[in-house]
Formats: sequence, C-alpha cells, structure tokens
Amino acid sequence: MSLGLAFKAFFRAFKDPEGAKTFLAPQAEEPKRVEQADLGHLRLLTLLQRSGRLIDFLKENISVFSDAQVGAAARQVHKECASLLEDIVTIRPVFQEEEGSKIRVPSGYDPSSIKVIGNVKGNPPFEGILVHRGWKAHKRSLPKSVAEQGSDVLCPAEVEIK
Repeated sequence: MSLGLAFKAFFRAFKDPEGAKTFLAPQAEEPKRVEQADLGHLRLLTLLQRSGRLIDFLKENISVFSDAQVGAAARQVHKECASLLEDIVTIRPVFQEEEGSKIRVPSGYDPSSIKVIGNVKGNPPFEGILVHRGWKAHKRSLPKSVAEQGSDVLCPAEVEIK
C-alpha cells in the first residue's frame, strides 16, 4: 500500500468513523457449501451386489472350487449383473462392426470414443483393423440413492439369530 493511499484512508475514516467501524468489523463469511461426494460408483456396486452378488463373487477365493463350480457361479452372476446393467445404463458398442473388421476413422473423430493405436502417421482419416468395439452409455438411469444405504456400506452384514 502506498503512503498516499494510507493517508487518504486515514482522513476518510476520520470524516466517517461509523463507516470505518463497518469497514474494519470482521466480515461475516458466506457459509461454505459442503459438496456432496458423488457416490454413483458405490450405488452401482450396491445394485450389482443385490442383483448378482458380484462383490461376493469377486472377493471369494475361487481357487478351492472346481472349474465347473466356478463356471456355474459365473454364469449366474453374469446373467444377473448383465440384466441390471442393461436396465440402468444400457451399454452399446462405439462401433457396430465386428472386431477384426477393416474400418475408417474419419477426420475430426472424438479421441474419447476412438483410441488410434499402432503405426500412426499423419492426420486422419485413418484406415485400420478394429481391435475392440469400445463401449458407451446409451441410457443412464442410476437411482439417486439405494434405500437407506450409508455412504460406504455396499451390502449390510447378515446375522441370523437362533
């Protein structure tokens, strides 16, 4: 602050002491907005657990089971979880062509939708082989909350009383 500005502020405060008090009084801060963490990923895990017991399957030590037992369990988890995903997200491929097909990547393509790999030289359009079709969310209808779930509880423990 310059000396001239300091004198100016002093004389202004001298002429208007009430204004100076108001200026010097601690300013009431606006209440800080507490942002809610996006718990969509936890809601999705909760729903996948409820429908297909996905977390149980992934956390299970499957090395003690036979391939037939693991296969049977995987089929059921796959069926239930795939059905749930179709209901709440509806996932569709980025490309309709089959993997291994020759495709053309146009100029101005969206790099978040198409990852060009391999011997990339020059500018698009590019021609190449589709290695992976990619996935995109066609419909998004994840519920805002899942029952009375705590923010970190994906599936409550179950205790049977006898």
